[in-house]
Amino acid sequence: MMTGVDFEKVLFGTLMQNDELVELVDGKIYALRIPNGTYLPCVTFQRLSGMPAHTLQGHSGLEEINLQVDAWGRSYEEAKNVAKAVRSAMPETGSVFGAHLITDADFYEDGVNYYRISMEFTCWYLEQE
Repeated sequence: MMTGVDFEKVLFGTLMQNDELVELVDGKIYALRIPNGTYLPCVTFQRLSGMPAHTLQGHSGLEEINLQVDAWGRSYEEAKNVAKAVRSAMPETGSVFGAHLITDADFYEDGVNYYRISMEFTCWYLEQE
């Protein structure tokens, strides 16, 4: 059974199915952090919070997940292009999950000279049998 704890596996699979995104980052999509020795551009993601939806009859099988996805680049334009591809890869509706962009922000990581577009999504995930 795929539970809310397994959401990241579903997210990773969804992102890897987007040809434009995979081509832009050469398949470099990671949970939580960028591994040492990785060249940009790339994508990282992390769950900020999750809350199972309950009804009067108990657990519904739905989970609301707040998710952060960061698009990294060596230039501002590169990071923006990766962010656009991430946004197009995230399904607004679907049989397993839907994602809605809540906020995004642009950052410059001084000292390493990286550009980052940080996006926060609210996702509704349906657990699978």
